Amino acid sequence: MQSSRGFSLIEIVVSIFIISVLLLLLLAVTRSGVLVRASKGQGVALAIVRNELESLRAGGYAALPGSGTFGNALVDTLPQATTTLMVSDYNAKTKQVTATVIWLDAGATASSTVSLSTLITQTGGLP
Repeated sequence: MQSSRGFSLIEIVVSIFIISVLLLLLLAVTRSGVLVRASKGQGVALAIVRNELESLRAGGYAALPGSGTFGNALVDTLPQATTTLMVSDYNAKTKQVTATVIWLDAGATASSTVSLSTLITQTGGLP
């Protein structure tokens, strides 16, 4: 009886297949973590701009501030975040308000942005 040393071809093929499946699973888990962090950042940024626009709507046309930055407690949860508020004339009795949050996710090379706009009129509705 001959004793064989080493591995057969089928054993090598099966082990390469198992290793490649494990590497693909690791890659999928890693990428899903990045997507979860990005999605969380977008949700926080959306909550910030939505709260700002709702606050401005509640204050009414006469209380609208000028363009600039705005504060929110949630801004500190986003890395390197900045906020901007742009108020411009839409027509004689209406202003367009745009709130924007820009931040840089950890490990990202490009910034992410969430921006919402609304119209606020002197009277209750558009002409």
